Amino acid sequence: MIVCAIALTAVLGCTPRPALQFSPATLTDAQVGSSYAATITVSQVVTPVAGASVEDGALPAGLDLTLAKEPANTIQISGTPTVSGTFSFTISVWCYGTNVGGQTATQGYTLVVK
Repeated sequence: MIVCAIALTAVLGCTPRPALQFSPATLTDAQVGSSYAATITVSQVVTPVAGASVEDGALPAGLDLTLAKEPANTIQISGTPTVSGTFSFTISVWCYGTNVGGQTATQGYTLVVK
């Protein structure tokens, strides 16, 4: 079966999709009661990022995660945090697929709210 997959790849000229990269790798601290905004850029995309969500944890109360329309392939975390603490979570993204499934990736973050 592996030999068939390798032969098929060579015949079709398929190349593996690159691993998605998230930038920045860390988030700046937030303050309770103060407006917060962070932009995360996803690079190495073959097709546009289609969706993003928080998994394995949660954002601090008062903050939301959205996929930005402009610039493309960016995620926004924004709002006004209402509680202090250290919050660990994972952001999951997926890209549109073409003839095959789109790329997916996750990135862990920690956000400190003082």
